[in-house]
Amino acid sequence: MTDRPPFTVHALVHDAADRFGADTAVIDDHHDAYSFAQLRSAALRSAATLRDYGVRRGDRVGVCMAKSATQAVAILGVLLADAVIVPILPGLKHDNISHIVTDAGLRLAVTDDVRADELREAAPDLPLLPGSRLVDPTDPTAPVPQQAISEDLAAIIYSSGSTGRPKGIMVTHRNLWHGAHITSGYLGTRRDDRICSVLSLNFDYGLNQLWQCMLTGARLYLHELVFPASLFRLLAEERITVLPVMPVIITRMFDERLMRFQPKGDLSAVRYVCTSGGAVSARMIEQMTSTFPNAAVFLMYGLTEAFRSTYLPPDQLSARPGSIGRAIPDVELLVLDDSLREVGPGERGELVHRGGCVANGYWNAPEETAKRFRTLPQFPGETVVFSGDIVTRDADGYLYFIGRRDAMIKTSGFRVSPTEVEDVANRYPGIAGCVAVGVANTEIGADIALMYTSEAPVDEDAFRKFLEEELPRHMVPRYLIAEESLPATGNQGKFDRQSVSQSVLRQLGVAQDS
Repeated sequence: MTDRPPFTVHALVHDAADRFGADTAVIDDHHDAYSFAQLRSAALRSAATLRDYGVRRGDRVGVCMAKSATQAVAILGVLLADAVIVPILPGLKHDNISHIVTDAGLRLAVTDDVRADELREAAPDLPLLPGSRLVDPTDPTAPVPQQAISEDLAAIIYSSGSTGRPKGIMVTHRNLWHGAHITSGYLGTRRDDRICSVLSLNFDYGLNQLWQCMLTGARLYLHELVFPASLFRLLAEERITVLPVMPVIITRMFDERLMRFQPKGDLSAVRYVCTSGGAVSARMIEQMTSTFPNAAVFLMYGLTEAFRSTYLPPDQLSARPGSIGRAIPDVELLVLDDSLREVGPGERGELVHRGGCVANGYWNAPEETAKRFRTLPQFPGETVVFSGDIVTRDADGYLYFIGRRDAMIKTSGFRVSPTEVEDVANRYPGIAGCVAVGVANTEIGADIALMYTSEAPVDEDAFRKFLEEELPRHMVPRYLIAEESLPATGNQGKFDRQSVSQSVLRQLGVAQDS
């Protein structure tokens, strides 16, 4: 009999196969589908194949694939082999792919025909395993000893950091198991739900939909959002009941350039919409409530280092505009000043998260880990996460986001370090210095503006083309602003980011908060 260590993804997979058997678990845009029992069998075959390729407990395995049922099998196969998944976002530039491969020490990567060339160019020595090889139905379902326990690493999810290089966030099996139980609980996910996944399976929010389905028996529809009409057709034809989104996805769903008419079809089956990954504007809320008349709307806030921190119940949506909600179940949130004192209602402080979803820190980055993952005197021996987000709390305990403690720019669901943009821009011939800052945009969180100086006049079109070729799309500045000089602080002549940001806002005519 297969071992079933509790509080692990293994337990979710095996229990789902036993409880929900022939029910459809996952189906993609190509109509490839697996029942829960078939998904377990395919994942076990994948695990056995990975073992044949030398993958052992704790090895890091990259997964770089288009969203598909095969990708879901690959993810589960890596975990059932007791290895650690390292999602690699398709479309990353060579430098970042190479950094992830080297930093994580990947044993191999699972990929598809489209993404294989990206990996070969960025990491020519990395062994690649076609995803199709993992789901070969002619392979017998081999028994795979599973020794991982809840505290073992399940994933390393790379997210941009203040050092200018992506940092790998170490997520355990218990983190994933705990997150599935908490979110399905407060959202009320059920066995008869049909979840439409327009989210990437390369990040915690998208992956959580897979874990919730394993836990509850809900069906997961994997959809690649290109044109809104195809999404709304899927929602209507498949009687989708659950739609997890992000602000950038909402913007695309209702983009008038892509959708010339109101959504067609019966969308009354959608019973809840949930969103995370950035601020949601009043217009976005109106779009969701008017399009999905029977849906409760949950606004959520989280950070990969602790998965999910807050949610705003639907009955508080109009009563508390701008709120990111209260702590999710089994989580306590503190709002602390610089002296680690709990601030009062209306006072600003840093949000600090404690609970079962706290990650194990950053992979290969002890100094960065020590800054964010800390202990507090009132919770001896326990690690909490200092989010870097400045918030206030009202008298009823509802939280309101004010801004980032550091200079991170949150755009289109990504957290971008300004230095990542600046490092690339400084490579362009003639650039003498530059500073990247965020400009608020409720549709995507923030636009990126780059103020720069140059040794001679720069052809802006050529400069922009260079940035588009060297940076991922979400990191390309929307605004390029040339200046004769950049403001500097008295501290060794470092650029004064606050002054740059104020100057950018003035030039763009953006109102500034007092």
